[in-house]
Amino acid sequence: MKNIIYFLFFLSLNLSAAIDDHKIYPIYETAAVKTSGDAADDAAFWLNKKNSEKSIVLGTDKKSGIYAYDLSGKTLEYFPMGRINNIDLRNDYRIGNKTVSLLAGTNRDLNRIDFLLIGPNGRVTEYLDNSYQTELTSVYGLCMFKDKDNSKTFIFVTDEESLAIYQYEITSFSPMAAKLVRTIPTQSVSEGCVVDDDLKLFYFSQEDEKSGIFKTTAMPEGGNIETIDVIKPSGNITGDSEGLALVKLPDQTLLISSSQDSNEYLIYTTGTDDQYLGKFTIGASTIDGTSETDGIEAYYGPLSPQFPLGIFIAQDDVNLDQYGDIINQNFKFSSLKDALQPFVK
Repeated sequence: MKNIIYFLFFLSLNLSAAIDDHKIYPIYETAAVKTSGDAADDAAFWLNKKNSEKSIVLGTDKKSGIYAYDLSGKTLEYFPMGRINNIDLRNDYRIGNKTVSLLAGTNRDLNRIDFLLIGPNGRVTEYLDNSYQTELTSVYGLCMFKDKDNSKTFIFVTDEESLAIYQYEITSFSPMAAKLVRTIPTQSVSEGCVVDDDLKLFYFSQEDEKSGIFKTTAMPEGGNIETIDVIKPSGNITGDSEGLALVKLPDQTLLISSSQDSNEYLIYTTGTDDQYLGKFTIGASTIDGTSETDGIEAYYGPLSPQFPLGIFIAQDDVNLDQYGDIINQNFKFSSLKDALQPFVK
């Protein structure tokens, strides 16, 4: 019944005009990551289907490894896997005799893709000796695509030096094996990316002087690259476009992007129009707000009393303790309902 109520609530919403002054606040934050400097980077969300309040957030310390957190930001586990930059996950894989979720991450120490497994109870384990060695020299961003129609899984990896995105098809899960099926050239460094599995659309962002958000087909056959938004004054982005996240509402899908240099999060419709709806910021309350955000993640659906319509997760560059002093970076958890409320009515 609860899911039906939330479905009907969002089904009645209509998109509003662009809003540029919305502010939300973090409800929880994680502990500071282990290493100093520019370290916290990207996040992924895993839904516990049996008990949504036991869902977990995975976050990278791109200098040392991956953390697993509960919904209050408490550290559950830490995996010292090296310089894991970006992560993403997909569900329902049969590996060995278990059904698990598969998390992939770019390992910048070894230019390979490393994996974690997540069991139905939320237990996270390393998938030892099952990495995929790429031919790239500077792996960077990563996102996954599960093509259910063809029972195939793909991993997109951005490469910092070659200014291209490489699409790999997983050909075996045990042992892990993959093959390169497509190369997508970019105009500048690309890191953030996300895939709409239902519509088979691949979204990616570019940084530096060619900052922008783009989309193309996620299918390996390829297609034209379309521009969603670019840097000001031609577009709405201030500085580098970084993390991307999709919000799958019952009747529409929204795209959120972090605008790093302006400490903002931009929201777009998806489909044929890719309309810019506006932006929001994360301010300080009893927890400090966010700045210079890199990776983001979002999940729509009832999770807990604190997150009745889902969660929005953002990396925080300048993390402050209770006394206002700068400490190591972390991740902030906010209510997705708060983030989206003024953009739909």
